[in-house]
Amino acid sequence: MSLSEIPWTRYTLPMTLTLDPQAEQFIQQEIDGGLYANPAEVIQSALELLKADQIWAAEEKADLDRRLTESMAQIDRGEGIPGDRVRDVLAQLRAARKG
Repeated sequence: MSLSEIPWTRYTLPMTLTLDPQAEQFIQQEIDGGLYANPAEVIQSALELLKADQIWAAEEKADLDRRLTESMAQIDRGEGIPGDRVRDVLAQLRAARKG
């Protein structure tokens, strides 16, 4: 899902936020740096990054779930490595990479 596909809902009432001094200082530094014109732009950018991070994490989780399901199916079919041989196989793979 791209950022343009994210359903954004506009908060219609004014919102007042209380920030700690470090957050206020960071926002002011970003404005002073010239990339942002005001605190709202800094916060909007931060929220977009947060949303992108959440999407990325969800996609990574889905990929991990898929790979775990696939791995479990391989084990169920007897395609896994016996537990007593795992260390030997890993050592062989490491040696081959260095090789």
